[in-house]
Amino acid sequence: MSSCGCYGVPTSKRVKVEGQEIGISGYDEIMSKALEHLDKTDEEQRDVIRQGMKAHNYVPPALEKDYVEALWQEFRQLRAKKLGQVEERFHGIPREEIAWFPTVDVDKCTGCGKCVDFCQRRVYVLDDKAVVRNPYRCVVSCTGCTTQCSEDAISFPSLIELRETLKALRKKYGIISE
Repeated sequence: MSSCGCYGVPTSKRVKVEGQEIGISGYDEIMSKALEHLDKTDEEQRDVIRQGMKAHNYVPPALEKDYVEALWQEFRQLRAKKLGQVEERFHGIPREEIAWFPTVDVDKCTGCGKCVDFCQRRVYVLDDKAVVRNPYRCVVSCTGCTTQCSEDAISFPSLIELRETLKALRKKYGIISE
């Protein structure tokens, strides 16, 4: 990270956007502000990053999504470190590409909150009934919360689907070859 000791000039860091290194002014401020919102959803945290990025930098409208994604990747690593978690990847695959997370059947859910209390990754929030608010924080292949639900309101994709998804993603990322 490069920074200037100049008064009033925000620190910057270079991040890769579309394969090119781009300087992001106010990087430390953007990340600090986002880390103040750890109790918020991933989408709300992305919005904090987007707002901070746009407040400190000119971002070409056509590249805004790419800029946010680059900063989001940086933030996820900082968030994981702050929470004492490993980087949000699963065997080299970005976690957000693995569709493994619970689904709550609202007709069965009684809103007891046992799943919310059980899940240390804060996947759920209680809003009269359990809601999957942060799906990609769920540990891949974990189904422990299902044992907490006496109403059988929580379900996951099948392990066969998970295996096929992981196989395709490993191929995509060159982790294995066929």
